[in-house]
Amino acid sequence: MTRQYKFLISVLLSLLLLLTPFGCVQLGGKPAKKPEIPKADPAQLADEVKKYQKGEPTISLYRKATGKKQELKLEEYIKGVVAAEIGDKFPMEALKAQAIVARTMTLATLEYENGTRGKHNTDASDDHTEFQAYNEKSISKRISQAVDETRGEVLTYQGKFAYALFSSVSPDKTASIEEGFPKLKGKADYLVPVETNGISIAPKKYRNWTVKVPKSKVRSIMGPKAEDLSDIKIAEKGPSGRALTIIAGGASIPAVELREKIGFDTLYSTYFTSIKAEGNNIVFKGRGWGHGVGMEQWGAQLMANEGNNARQIIGHYFPRLSWVKLYE
Repeated sequence: MTRQYKFLISVLLSLLLLLTPFGCVQLGGKPAKKPEIPKADPAQLADEVKKYQKGEPTISLYRKATGKKQELKLEEYIKGVVAAEIGDKFPMEALKAQAIVARTMTLATLEYENGTRGKHNTDASDDHTEFQAYNEKSISKRISQAVDETRGEVLTYQGKFAYALFSSVSPDKTASIEEGFPKLKGKADYLVPVETNGISIAPKKYRNWTVKVPKSKVRSIMGPKAEDLSDIKIAEKGPSGRALTIIAGGASIPAVELREKIGFDTLYSTYFTSIKAEGNNIVFKGRGWGHGVGMEQWGAQLMANEGNNARQIIGHYFPRLSWVKLYE
């Protein structure tokens, strides 16, 4: 190899390192693994977190189908949540990440939002619009393994349980807390948008979608000041591109509220690419599925496929959090 050739190779490698985002790609085109989420300092844990170090708790669960209350151990409950929220087909490390996130969110909601005690006099509900989805019939050996291998592990922020939110799939970036849960702004500002690419492997129907909602329904939600809805549009967007506010006529409504009242399973997300009146309908075009805050489930699958473990997946989606094992 000549001196000139060696110099040329050195220059090209230097340029490659400058042009490649740090931590994203290794030589050979293989994605680099992410750093793991750090461990929390046990001395800084809040009292409401420390109390669970005594052992696994039992929680009460409202069953929507029967209207009855069920008592079960937290880890068994988490298995049913993972089964309902992500299913058995995802890679093991994505299942583990989901287990840690779901366990954290359960305890955070119990401690800071009173669970569903005000509505059902129970800690939790199996109705996904009220708490987290739950389905014990879909628990598999792999799901049980994922929960067992992360037993007692939760996420914290400054010693407190974190609001470890998760959703299905987002275009390009996850959402800020203001975009997904305005009421939690100030409580969970540590949940920040991060880059994600789960949409590249998610079902096609969530990559780009069109939803038609009768004008009469939208008008009933927005009120008479919305007039004929002919000028309905997005007035404000958040940092990830999701709509924050929708206006029509003299009416204004938060995008998350409009989605909730139309129906979470009808209007897939607030990442609208366009909103317009057509005939007797309001036509929403958009991308993604879910509120978008926190861990993206399809992104977790993609990261697991690339060789990242559960703590690396969580570290990416929750860069400001730490983890702790509460009990054996």
